[in-house]
Amino acid sequence: MRRQLSFLGLVLLLLVSVVPSSASQSQSGRYGPLALIVRDDGMIHGVFAEQRVGNGTLDAPQFGCLFLLEGRTEGERARVDTWFPGEVEHIRGELRLGAAPSLRLEENHGGCLMASGDMKDAPYELHLDERRADWIGAGLVTAERAILHPEPIDAPGRKRPYLVQFDPVAVLSQRPGWVRVEYLAAAGGPVTGWLRDADVAFSAPTRP
Repeated sequence: MRRQLSFLGLVLLLLVSVVPSSASQSQSGRYGPLALIVRDDGMIHGVFAEQRVGNGTLDAPQFGCLFLLEGRTEGERARVDTWFPGEVEHIRGELRLGAAPSLRLEENHGGCLMASGDMKDAPYELHLDERRADWIGAGLVTAERAILHPEPIDAPGRKRPYLVQFDPVAVLSQRPGWVRVEYLAAAGGPVTGWLRDADVAFSAPTRP
């Protein structure tokens, strides 16, 4: 009887140890303009990207709310650092997950008031639109033009699609010097391909 109880206790312990990993993966995904990766070790990172045209024409002012995010979860909350690629200043904040996800920052990033609204005086409400356990990283394109290659090689060929500076991407896989990405602002279906990793600013070092 004692041996059976010991075995049952071991099984319960193993089940409990598995739960955090599954729960973490289930929280990764697209929260409106925020693409979020929640790792098994509690680290979170992602990219927030929302752009708007002033009056619906290309001649109007373009407004963008763009920043990278990194932090670590404590239960359903996480203290986060946010920043724009190339800028020294980081803005801290709090990300809440769970039933009512939201993001609140100590200061608004440039352009965010016009594109997304205030994130300082009130929490910015988020909604989980799509779960994506296959995302391993996120970032913003920093090159003026980044060619999307079908394979992780710089082979000559016909004209290829490309992304432009500050386009948001999620990372699907990686090879030395390359990352396979999904363009997050694509209209009409997924757009994927390989980019040179030097052409992207990542929210955190990617890992398989």
